[in-house]
Amino acid sequence: MLALWIGKMAELLLRLAGRRATSLPGKIALRFSPRLLWKLGRKLERCIVITGTNGKTTTSALISGIIGKHEPVINNEEGANMEQGLASALIHHVNWFGKLKCKTAVLEIDEATLPMVIDAFPAQIAVVTNVFRDQLDRYGELDTTVDKILTGLKKSEATVLLNGDDPLARHIGLHSGRPVFYFGMSRENVRDSDRTQIRDGAFCLECGAALEYDGFFYGQLGLYRCPQCDFLRPHPDFMGSFSGDSLELMQGDLPKVSFQLPVRGVFNVYNALSAIAAARVYGLNQAQIQSGLMEFHSPLGRMQVYATQPSSILNLIKNPTGCDSVLQAISAEPGEKVLCVAINDLAADGRDVSWLWDADFELVPDSGNFRRCIATGLRAEDMAIRLKYAGYPIDDIDVVSNLEAGIHAAFSASTELGGLPVFVVTTYTALYPAAEILRRRQATDDENPQYRASVS
Repeated sequence: MLALWIGKMAELLLRLAGRRATSLPGKIALRFSPRLLWKLGRKLERCIVITGTNGKTTTSALISGIIGKHEPVINNEEGANMEQGLASALIHHVNWFGKLKCKTAVLEIDEATLPMVIDAFPAQIAVVTNVFRDQLDRYGELDTTVDKILTGLKKSEATVLLNGDDPLARHIGLHSGRPVFYFGMSRENVRDSDRTQIRDGAFCLECGAALEYDGFFYGQLGLYRCPQCDFLRPHPDFMGSFSGDSLELMQGDLPKVSFQLPVRGVFNVYNALSAIAAARVYGLNQAQIQSGLMEFHSPLGRMQVYATQPSSILNLIKNPTGCDSVLQAISAEPGEKVLCVAINDLAADGRDVSWLWDADFELVPDSGNFRRCIATGLRAEDMAIRLKYAGYPIDDIDVVSNLEAGIHAAFSASTELGGLPVFVVTTYTALYPAAEILRRRQATDDENPQYRASVS
C-alpha cells in the first residue's frame, strides 16, 4: 500500500503543478514495489492490449472510446506505453485503499515492453497493428521486434487480432500459438504510387525468398505471396473497403455493415478497422461501435490545428513509414506552406536518427509547395543535411536548434511569405513542448486544438 500511496501522492502533486502525470507516478511507485503492476493488474477482469509499431495510440483511443461508451474503461490515453506508464494509468484509476474503479482496461503496450508485462494483465484480446522498423537502438532490426511480440503473445491467453496485409504480422499469427483473426483491406483499395519507398519485410520469414506483390496499400502492407513456399496473405476475417470517411466491413458470411469514420487516410482507416474488429470480437454490435466512434478525439500529434496567426498544424513522426504518411498528407494539403521539422534523439525518440535517410523527404522538394523549411531540435543539423540531400534548396533551409526559437522562426518565415500555414512535425520528446508553444501562440482564448483527418 505504501508504494500505491506514494504513486497517488506523486500524481496529485504533478497535476496540481499542471503536469500530465502519465509516467512519473508509476516510475516512483515501482521503485518501492517492483511488482505493483502485477498487483494492480490482477484486480482487472479483462484487458484489451494493443501493440505494434504505428497506430497504437490512435487504435487504443478508438477501442477505448467504443467500449467506454458502454462501460467504464481504464486507458493510457496519452501513449505512455512502457511499464511506468501502465502503472501510472492503473494508479490513476485505483482509490487510496487499492480498489479499482473499473474492471476493464484498454492498454497500449510498447513492443519491447510487451513480453515483460503482458502476464500482469488478464489479456482477452491482443491487437497487433503492424510491424515496421522503429528506433534501431531499442528494437534492433525487424526480426527482433517480431520476436519480442511473439514472446509476449505466447505468454498470454489472448485471442490475437493481426493485420493480415502485413507479412510480418502474418508470420506472427502463424507462430503465436494463440487463436488468431486477421483484418485487412479490400483489393479495391490498392494504391497506385510512382514514388520509390523503403518497404520493410521484403523477404519471406518462412523460407527467406523475396516476396511478390500484386499491389500495395502502404509500406509493405499489400497483396503479397511467396513464390517458393505456401506463405501468402490470408483472406481477412474482417475486411474493410473505404471511401472518404466511410468504411464498409465484411465479416465472413454476415451482411455487410457500414461505419462513418472520425478519421481519414489509409493509415488511419487501418487503425479504425482494427478497432472495429476488436470491438466485434469483444461482442459489440454495429450500433454500439458507431456510437463509440463518434465520441473519438484524436490523440495529440495527429494533425491538430491550432488557431495561431497564421494557422499551424502539429504532427508526430518517429520512423520512416510513419514519416512518409505524414509528409504525404501534408503535401496533399492545398496551397504553399512552411515546414518545421523538430528532431530529438533522447531515449524515448531513439538515439539513432539514421532512419531519416530511409524516409521519403524527397517528397518535400518534389511536391513544389514547401516554401521554407526550418530544422530544429537536438538533431537540427542532421535534419538540415537530410533536406539538402533530398534536393531541397539550401537557401530555403533555416537551422535553429532551440525548439521554441525554431517554431517562432517558422512563423516569422510564414509572415514574410504572406501568412502561409505552418506545419510542425516532431519526434516524441519534442511533441508536448511543441504543443505547448503552439497553444501559447493561439490567437483565441480556446486552448483546445481543432482536428483534421489524422494520419497515424
